Amino acid sequence: MSRTYRRRGQRHEYRWVLLDWKWRNVILVSVPIDARSKEGRRALARFHSDVESTTRSGAPRWYRRTFDHRLRTLNCRELRRWLDDPGYDPVFQARHLHSANWSWW
Repeated sequence: MSRTYRRRGQRHEYRWVLLDWKWRNVILVSVPIDARSKEGRRALARFHSDVESTTRSGAPRWYRRTFDHRLRTLNCRELRRWLDDPGYDPVFQARHLHSANWSWW
């Protein structure tokens, strides 16, 4: 499913995207950026690119791959232990589509 199709009809909150933080004396002050300026267009483009990470996005691919590998290893270990000892009661961890994402956030 393409990213464009998934995000069809979504409305975005740009208030935090169009803020720049500057040090004034010893105080950190937020400075609003105009959406039509060069910096504003750059900030919006970065927000809409895949580079930007938000709480709505999933875990990175490297983390999901590591998470799934650990889960597969654990389940294979339980299966091998049951094959060696039929009296052993294996407990398999069920994989859910969002397990890695939930543990990431």
